Amino acid sequence: MYLSKKNYVKRWEHNSPEEQFEISVKRGGETYSKIRPERISYVTEEVMYWRKANQIHGFFVNKGYEITPDVRYQLEGEHIVELLDTCKKVLEILNGSEKKTTKVVGGWKDGKEYLVDVEVYDKSDEILELLPPTEGFFFGSYQIDEWYKQQIEETISVLEEELSVSGDNYPEYEYYASW
Repeated sequence: MYLSKKNYVKRWEHNSPEEQFEISVKRGGETYSKIRPERISYVTEEVMYWRKANQIHGFFVNKGYEITPDVRYQLEGEHIVELLDTCKKVLEILNGSEKKTTKVVGGWKDGKEYLVDVEVYDKSDEILELLPPTEGFFFGSYQIDEWYKQQIEETISVLEEELSVSGDNYPEYEYYASW
């Protein structure tokens, strides 16, 4: 799961020198001749990578404009702000919540399901309203557990830094999921 930022850097002749971007691509310290800088319109940066953060996947699927079905989504800067705000609310709930032990399917042995004990956060119902886990093939755990919390904390950290750089001038964002 990847969140990318597309920065528009097209060199328009009508722009003043102060508004122009200068792009150079080097390989091994030498100018890379297969890419012509004057033809570059966008520079794409990888903002964040997640692994099996299905709650984040669900958010982007519900908010973004689908480019490629179930794979690529275009997002507005406001979506990134909304995700950050939602993650902060979820983390506040998690931090004020007790844990409880519940049984979940741990796998299969001798043709039968077996259960394992997992610690989950007690206020899961409140969190399900804000940022529920998304079910699907290879989507990871559907529990509101430590893995869920870790993904929320990492998302907050990266998005706060990203938005401090972007300010109110939001670039284009794209979410890509490869399950």
